[in-house]
Amino acid sequence: MSTRFQVEMSKALNALVPHAPLSEVIAIKDIARKRHLRHLPADISAWLAVTTHVRHNHTDYDELLDEGYDSDSARHFVLDAMNDVLRIWGSTRLIDADEDELTLMRSHKTNVAHENEGDEDFDDEPE
Repeated sequence: MSTRFQVEMSKALNALVPHAPLSEVIAIKDIARKRHLRHLPADISAWLAVTTHVRHNHTDYDELLDEGYDSDSARHFVLDAMNDVLRIWGSTRLIDADEDELTLMRSHKTNVAHENEGDEDFDDEPE
């Protein structure tokens, strides 16, 4: 991972969730380094990493999946809890019920795919 990406990610996270605890920011940066996010601009990667981290670590999302809910339903039920955490962290953005993360990632990929031709590491599929 390039130093430039790390600096940009730190700036993006500080701007997005300025009051997030350091331990949370470290975990979020680990998510942002994953293959399906690291080629996105830092602000998009930061947002997706933050929402992923909050969903899996601060809500009942995984338990809902275990109970048989599909991911869209589980996401619906944890939306308010996620936004509560984001508010506590001073987030400049909240989750919109109509927001689709894969669509966000794919729309960016489509816009820059020609710049990344031949880049075998460029991938938008979640791990």
